[in-house]
Amino acid sequence: MLKTLKKMWGNPTSASSKPKKHNISLAVTALMVQVMQQDDHLDDTEHQAIIQAIQERFNLSKEDAELRIKQAIQSSLKANDLQQFTAPLIKAYSEQERIDIIRQLWLVAMADGEIDTYEEALIRKVAELIGVHHHQFIDAKIKAKSEASR
Repeated sequence: MLKTLKKMWGNPTSASSKPKKHNISLAVTALMVQVMQQDDHLDDTEHQAIIQAIQERFNLSKEDAELRIKQAIQSSLKANDLQQFTAPLIKAYSEQERIDIIRQLWLVAMADGEIDTYEEALIRKVAELIGVHHHQFIDAKIKAKSEASR
C-alpha cells in the first residue's frame, strides 16, 4: 500500500531542481504574459520586453524564451486565478528578487509607451500576492520608468 501511495504522489526526494526552475520561469513568464494581455492589444514591443526579461532572468536562448511564452499563454488560459503563479515565487525568491519581478512587470506594461489601468491593477494585485509592499511597488515602478526612458 505504501508503494502505491508513493507512486501516486511521486517520491518528493527524487525530484530534481530542473522542474522547479522550469515551474518558476513558467510562473514568472505567465505573469508577464498576463500583463501583456490586459489591454487587449498584443503589442510586439511588450512581447520583446518579455523575451528580454526572461532571457536575462533565466539564462534562456531566444528559442527557449519563445517556447516558454507559448507555454505561459497556455497556462494562463487554463488558470483560475493568479495564486498558481504567485505562490511559487514566494517560496523561490527573496523579497528583493520579488521586487525585481514587479519592476520587470512594469517594464512589460511600459514597453508599448503607455500603462493601461488594467495592467497597473494586475501588477498591484501580483505585488500584494507576493508580499511586495506598496512603497516597494512604487519604487519598482519609478525604477522601471527610469529604465524605459533610456
